[in-house]
Amino acid sequence: MDMLNKKLLLLIAVFLGLASTGVAQSKLEDWPYKKSAVMERKVIPHRYTREANVKYHKRIHRIIDTREKQNLPMHWPRNPFYNIIYEAATASPGSEGAVTPYTSDSLTLGSFYTQEEVLDRGGSEFVTQVQNPMNPDDPYDFIDTTIKIPFTPDLIKKYRIMEDWIFDYNYSDFRPTIKAIAPMFNLVVSGAELGEIPLFWVRMEELRPILVNEEIFNPFNDAARLSFDDWFEMRMFSSYIVKESNVWDMDIKKFEEFEDDGLAALLKAEEIKNDLFIFEHDVWEY
Repeated sequence: MDMLNKKLLLLIAVFLGLASTGVAQSKLEDWPYKKSAVMERKVIPHRYTREANVKYHKRIHRIIDTREKQNLPMHWPRNPFYNIIYEAATASPGSEGAVTPYTSDSLTLGSFYTQEEVLDRGGSEFVTQVQNPMNPDDPYDFIDTTIKIPFTPDLIKKYRIMEDWIFDYNYSDFRPTIKAIAPMFNLVVSGAELGEIPLFWVRMEELRPILVNEEIFNPFNDAARLSFDDWFEMRMFSSYIVKESNVWDMDIKKFEEFEDDGLAALLKAEEIKNDLFIFEHDVWEY
């Protein structure tokens, strides 16, 4: 009887194993093999930086424009970045995959949006005239009404990143670390566009555990897909500088000498980029 029970248990275990294999294969989509390399990755934490070893530190803000050819993989239709970051910011607080959407780049605990506020942000509205429903017999009786257009994440075309450039005396290297990222959107009020502003800010350390298991398109080899975390850490994106730390805490374009001169602002951004390169070059002796 014991032998019969053992055989029965073995058959049940084999059946459950085959069933689980079938479930796993159903998640392969159209791949001829099980893809699990990206899904099984873990976040590699940034190394510890001791304050006494920091000999130089500069905070930089950049814009990543997904319409540039180098950045097109960010919005790969099968797994666009705007869906990943927007779903994480609108998830229920405390749930798996949720991040804190901060109101500004200060990233303070007291300044963050609620789930409802994030969902309500980014939409536009305009005022139009419609026939008065209280007086349908008069074709000339119109009233003003406000029509709201809800925000959809596919409208995001740019991202703003905040990064720290640190020269670590202990390792003798000068490297950047992305601290936060913000999707950008056009603020529209009463039909008037008021410029691009951040939708919300997210700490990169909160987002990395999600990005490490999200595939990004590799134009060279479908079998060697990177994760979004790899893509950001290896700095495979194209970007331009819009701000460096300054006493007024303003973007380059907001300074009086650059307000009406986009070319001068761009040249200033290239100057800041070159200054970082020169600093890194000058710390070495040849």
